[in-house]
Amino acid sequence: MRHTVPHSDAECHPDTRYPVIARAYHGRMAATAPSAPGPTGTPGPTGTLQRTRRAILDAAIEVYSQDGSASLGEIARAAQVGRSTLHRYFADRAALIHALLEDCAVATRHAVEEAGLEDGPVADAFRRLVRAMFDLGYRVNFLFSEDTVSPDEWTESGWDAAHVPMALLFQRGQDEGYFDEEVEVEWFVRSLWYLISAGWEAMDEDGLPRHVALERVTRTLEGGLRPRRD
Repeated sequence: MRHTVPHSDAECHPDTRYPVIARAYHGRMAATAPSAPGPTGTPGPTGTLQRTRRAILDAAIEVYSQDGSASLGEIARAAQVGRSTLHRYFADRAALIHALLEDCAVATRHAVEEAGLEDGPVADAFRRLVRAMFDLGYRVNFLFSEDTVSPDEWTESGWDAAHVPMALLFQRGQDEGYFDEEVEVEWFVRSLWYLISAGWEAMDEDGLPRHVALERVTRTLEGGLRPRRD
């Protein structure tokens, strides 16, 4: 599959330079399509059910970010629910991890949208992107090291789709000479997440203040992605 990289609203031709955008684009189309009703035709959980599910997910994020091998019992205690309640929402650890992956993809998509990457100069949009992604670092670090998540699950979760605006910003930056033409978009995305992970690690292990970690991540990315000046 190839992603359409439009330079105008009317232009929609496959661009083979960016295969990662291709996967993401088609994933975004699926993610934004109307969702099919459940087996009973009823909407998803609301009210108390939704709040309980949210509490479990938030507790899992917090606990797993500290200990990826934590038991479901520990998650239940952190969420202040019984283990039987947790199992009504998530049958096992695999189901919980899959839900966390989908939740992370949604959070990433929302953060990118709020960053407004199509607005203003590339340099300003890029700094907004790094700030937005930095706030998600603790949510994704343990997922990156979670070997039970398959490549297909990453794609199906909407993770690739959430990165479409990032990839388009990178292409715009290359077209305008802000980003190095020799750097691939895959390297751009990987570098972004790897350095954000390093920033959170420095905060956790070395006590580095958040604003200092964010600035160092941003400056390191800018230095490595900009064109070389002879």
